[in-house]
Amino acid sequence: MVHDRGIVRRRAERGAAAAEFALVAGLLALLVFGLFDLTVLLNRQIVLVQAAREGVRRAMVEGGDTPEVREVIARQLRAGGIDPAAVAVAIEPRRPAYGSPLTVRLQLTVRPVTPVLRRFLQSGVPLQVEMNGRNERIRPPGT
Repeated sequence: MVHDRGIVRRRAERGAAAAEFALVAGLLALLVFGLFDLTVLLNRQIVLVQAAREGVRRAMVEGGDTPEVREVIARQLRAGGIDPAAVAVAIEPRRPAYGSPLTVRLQLTVRPVTPVLRRFLQSGVPLQVEMNGRNERIRPPGT
């Protein structure tokens, strides 16, 4: 009889261990998926910062919002794996006077990659980057 109680006790311990593992595995999976989505989000933020930085640098030399400035921004976004059509670009003012401030603003909504977080963040996570500089282009009179 003593032998049977030991077997029952070991089976109960195995059942408890399986239940604990099921709880911990679910939390661990949520943590891993969350970290994966966080790294994607941080990558997108870094790419936006770089694109805005290059855009404001070019806008300072070009004298505001020009097709060349927008192409530099689009090239940086593509290099970082972001579709330029998904990013809202604002360059203000369009034609600043010499020495006046100008701003390049990029906005992107990032959707979670993993299905677990996509369920909670259905509208995505909005990212916005703003870089400022001063116009360095001197315009000839009448332009």
